[in-house]
Amino acid sequence: MKNSLFILPLGLALGLVATSAFATTGTINFAGRISSATCPIEIVNPESGAVSNLVPLGTVDSGHFSGVDSEVGGRGFQMRLTPGSTCVMDPTKLNATVTFTSVQGANGDYYGIKNGAGAASGVAMAIRDKTNQLVKPGTASSVYPLSETDPSLMYFTALYVATSTTITPGPAEADVNFRVDIN
Repeated sequence: MKNSLFILPLGLALGLVATSAFATTGTINFAGRISSATCPIEIVNPESGAVSNLVPLGTVDSGHFSGVDSEVGGRGFQMRLTPGSTCVMDPTKLNATVTFTSVQGANGDYYGIKNGAGAASGVAMAIRDKTNQLVKPGTASSVYPLSETDPSLMYFTALYVATSTTITPGPAEADVNFRVDIN
């Protein structure tokens, strides 16, 4: 009986050693982002007041472009910053600028549109600020005053701009990142 009880733990130990011989290693990838944003920003349609990250530029006729750098269409949008429990405004910092960057890559002074089968070509997207100044990719907008207690609206206009004398019709969509600097 003593021998059989001694053999049981020895057998379990050998079994564990045998399974570790088949162990493998690997890599775990983690992705995320650390943000310093303390105030949520909402994208607002100034006509309807609807909040959405989609700004519809509509359909424009390729024949309306008069040459390179001509702008056609245009849709206003607002960026709303609302002070409150998650956004406490520093009374000494009540001005903001917005910097946009193109996900599809900059096309000179403009924001690139998505490529793909059937996509429009010869066009890009431009953004103008409240002073009607072109906000180039990676460049800060004009200064927008902010309220310490009330929602602040920063008004912009997005439009199509010709980058070539030949415009090929098709979907013309762009993704643009933004950063709001409060100073």
